[in-house]
Amino acid sequence: MMDIQLPASVWTGGQEEAHALLDKWLVAPGVPVRKGQVLATVVLVKAAIDVEAPEDGHITAIAVQDGESFGAGTVLARFEAA
Repeated sequence: MMDIQLPASVWTGGQEEAHALLDKWLVAPGVPVRKGQVLATVVLVKAAIDVEAPEDGHITAIAVQDGESFGAGTVLARFEAA
C-alpha cells in the first residue's frame, strides 16, 4: 500500500503558496485504475494539476475531501497496487 501525495517539486518549484485545494476526486475508493490515470484535480494559486495513479490498482481510502485545503507533505489518499 502507498500514500498518494503531490510531488515535492510542486511545493519547491517556484510556487508561493503553502497550501493547495483538492478540487475534485475523479475516482472513488475501490474502483480499479491504470497507471497514469487521473485520480483527482488539485488547484494551486496559479495552476490546477492532476493527480495520477502511480501504478495499476485502486484507492483504498481518501484522506483529503473535495474542497478541502492541504499543505505540503499531506497524504491525499491511500493506494493499493494491483
